[in-house]
Amino acid sequence: MFYPPIVGLFILSVVTTGLAIMITRNGLEKNSVVGIRTRHTLRSDAAWHAAQRSSVPYLGTIAVVATSHASALIVVEVVGSLETVGHFLALSGFLVVVVIALVAWRVADSAAKQASEVSTESVEES
Repeated sequence: MFYPPIVGLFILSVVTTGLAIMITRNGLEKNSVVGIRTRHTLRSDAAWHAAQRSSVPYLGTIAVVATSHASALIVVEVVGSLETVGHFLALSGFLVVVVIALVAWRVADSAAKQASEVSTESVEES
């Protein structure tokens, strides 16, 4: 009964972990599909990389939350008599992930702004 949220949370965990690894290894270049994309993060390569690096801890947190909620849902599925708990876990897992993603977006946007200011100041000094 809880198979869709279990699968969705595990996929989310794998994707965020893979993205965090790519960013950590500097393998995520500025693009139009993957990464935190805002007006400030797309301003320059320095802003892009600063923003993506600042999001790595949040990506890891999303992976942990998604994995733990999916694992708890597997337990609920095996026990079979905790349907209300399962609904709560499925909903709360996705809500917590959304909140963490919004925080990551704000932190990344702020890091991009700072990186843009630093690169603008260094250009002005030259």
